[in-house]
Amino acid sequence: MKLSIAIIFGGKSTEHDVSIISAVQAIENIDKDKYNVLPIYMDKSGDFYFSEENYLIDTKNYKNKKTLLSKCINVCFVKDKNNTYIREVNQKVFGKKLNKVVDVAFPIVHGTNVEDGNLQGFLHTLNLPVVGPDTLSGAVSMDKYVMKEYCNSIGVPVIDAIRFDKIDFENIDSIVSRVEEKFKYPVIVKPVNLGSSIGISKAKDRETLANGLELAFSFADIVLVEKAIVNMREINCAVLGNKFECETSVLEEPFGNDEILSFADKYMSGKGTKGAKSMGAKQVDGAKFTKSGKMGLETSGTKGGMASLKRRVPAELDKDTETKIKNYAIKVFKYLGCSGVSRIDFIIDKDTSEIYANEINPIPGSLAYYLFTPKGMSYSELIDKLINIAIENYKSAERLNYTFESSVL
Repeated sequence: MKLSIAIIFGGKSTEHDVSIISAVQAIENIDKDKYNVLPIYMDKSGDFYFSEENYLIDTKNYKNKKTLLSKCINVCFVKDKNNTYIREVNQKVFGKKLNKVVDVAFPIVHGTNVEDGNLQGFLHTLNLPVVGPDTLSGAVSMDKYVMKEYCNSIGVPVIDAIRFDKIDFENIDSIVSRVEEKFKYPVIVKPVNLGSSIGISKAKDRETLANGLELAFSFADIVLVEKAIVNMREINCAVLGNKFECETSVLEEPFGNDEILSFADKYMSGKGTKGAKSMGAKQVDGAKFTKSGKMGLETSGTKGGMASLKRRVPAELDKDTETKIKNYAIKVFKYLGCSGVSRIDFIIDKDTSEIYANEINPIPGSLAYYLFTPKGMSYSELIDKLINIAIENYKSAERLNYTFESSVL
């Protein structure tokens, strides 16, 4: 009997559209002989929509969301004794009740309100196996400052940073003075809980620092300022598994058209830059690349997402550096209690050879499948593993004791 997998995507996030691309890629590659796929689109207001037709898995339909949603069913998740269902909010579809059993929840979401533990917490209340991070690991991973504190506590180097909140922004001169007391220019300014390089900028003086702070605070209530590594390489490593057992992917070195990888670099290669500025990314020319062995990128299904970024896979590193990065990645993944597949991004200071853990993506773009294909793992096999890990985690949690006899009542 097929398992019913609710693939949930979208949400109230600046990375809403990236989530749609990642989800459609996964739906195209999941083994339909083993799984019954329930595509669940979450709009920016938090409503869930379902369709048994192919409306939700054709990215062209999202150009007119109003028309798209008029063809879909507004649904909700309902727990009824030992089962969880999706049901129509208004309870009738052409005279019949919609009543689809959900066996596993598979959120493929990016950014605030969805990747950061909020959606995961809701799904766990439904007593479902959930693919990916739990509430705590999602929240810690997405908070760049908290993630740095965790890394510091286990001896994984991170770049020094100062944390500011919205109240501090009322006195921008004070922020600038504090930054200048601690760091020399240039510095990096970034929202604390966003991904995809949204709202990130590099400041080389007071004026660009003030502009960068204004941009970052337009996306988040908490902002980080950290010293910039001027002569650097970015190296990324994905980890698959859970806190008990996990494996690393091959390493990648992404390349951007700017001083820092922008949103356009990551998701709009070959597509021009329409819409990039509105998301806090500098405009860059679309870049095309070829599939040529190690220097190329093997893609399947829908183009776009992180799979369209120009990169070198595997990264060209000496064995000691490669081993050190992979060991750091596993250490961070396990200590944060991550599950499923996460991507940990590192920075190497080429002047000192120091390695820094930069960010962790608890649900990476394109599920980082392109980092496992060089190891002989197909996208379909990766999805299989992710579902099995979720079921294993669920069974492990079910063995815990949730009953405690007391005389309180």
